[in-house]
Amino acid sequence: MGENTLDSGEFLDYIVQDSIYLRDYLKAFAMGMVKSRTLKEMQVFYSVLGYVNDSENATRLKYLADGGLTDAMVDAMEKRQSCAAYTRFLLDTAQNEDIPEILMAVMPCMLGYYYVFRELLKRCPQVMEGYYAPLVADYTSDYYKGCCDAWTAYCNEVCEPLSGARQERLIALFRAASEHELYFWEMAGNEHD
Repeated sequence: MGENTLDSGEFLDYIVQDSIYLRDYLKAFAMGMVKSRTLKEMQVFYSVLGYVNDSENATRLKYLADGGLTDAMVDAMEKRQSCAAYTRFLLDTAQNEDIPEILMAVMPCMLGYYYVFRELLKRCPQVMEGYYAPLVADYTSDYYKGCCDAWTAYCNEVCEPLSGARQERLIALFRAASEHELYFWEMAGNEHD
């Protein structure tokens, strides 16, 4: 991506699977809103719903259109194995667990995108002059960094007062979510039916 040599078919496959993933990612946040006990909790979960719709999805729609696809077409497509495993994990966590666990399930995605694209921009600043600039800009903007910082602070606020055993469970959940995130990135564009 940084050198503008990424195979367009692999990139489109990634965009399709990531668009499918985002639908269930949003459901996990919506479940967080449902389980919220305070207005602040609801507002925190709602903030991500708006960002995904206004920024992430808008960028993906452009790339999908470039590939001759629409959101409606993506709705009818199947999840690849890595996407299905990841979204099953997210939705199971959101349905069966409480707010701290939901946070640990969704945070690796949010923080991972910021880290990966920030590193890409550092190594290959020319990426901002090419086809992938809108995607990179979504995840390296000051606004997105502010969101990551605010969510990290909120996670700390929610999780620090919990018992040691629960914190250990949350760390394990974060690691499991991180493994799903890494596997999804690794398989993006390489998984075929």
